[in-house]
Amino acid sequence: MLIRYAVIADIVGSRALPDRVQAQRTFTDVLVRAGEGLNLPRSPYATVGDEFQAVADSLGAALTLTLRTQLLLPGVLSLRFGVGAGEARDVGANDGAPVQDGPAWWLAREAIDCAHAAQDAGLGFVRTRVRLGAGAPEDPAGPAACENVREHERVTNAMLTLRDQAVQRMRERPRRLMGRLLMGATQVEAAGAEGVTQSAVSALVRGTGAGLLEAQALLAAVTDDRRGRRVLR
Repeated sequence: MLIRYAVIADIVGSRALPDRVQAQRTFTDVLVRAGEGLNLPRSPYATVGDEFQAVADSLGAALTLTLRTQLLLPGVLSLRFGVGAGEARDVGANDGAPVQDGPAWWLAREAIDCAHAAQDAGLGFVRTRVRLGAGAPEDPAGPAACENVREHERVTNAMLTLRDQAVQRMRERPRRLMGRLLMGATQVEAAGAEGVTQSAVSALVRGTGAGLLEAQALLAAVTDDRRGRRVLR
């Protein structure tokens, strides 16, 4: 069974948006842009209501997608994300596009519910949660493998809490600058696009952006598990 990482996003405060149609366009455009270069098996797309979905080959790619999106969105717009690991199988088609189901999607739904619950519990800055499952029941490593997955999930979500908090504390221009850098722009290119000096971008990276970069680096290390390429028997 090939492991995929299903991503579900929903709009925070969708009923309060003054121009829902324009907001929908912005969300779609930013999600597609954020997915550039990540080799997603299925690029972000709108579903029903206020939801969007995507599929990634690795947890690192899925979490990079969520971070880029948070940084590139205008300050008045926000999404929360749930990421689930598991099988994502085609069960039909709609207008030529595959309709999927499976454990990856079930866990992504659980994850986004966890993000919502964290916000309701007072952690209003939380935007991202992951659910990695408990391992395959027939895994020869048995309970030890399941516990490793659970610990991996706990550590990843703790890092995501720090990352989300760092993003929510940033003003809109620094967020855009960090988004451009994470999309691959140089400091000079990011500075030119935002009309600031390169030294200002450098100061951001060394100052208020440092915590975000550190959290992202730690997540990159934690999520380098290669499960996206692994076949479970």
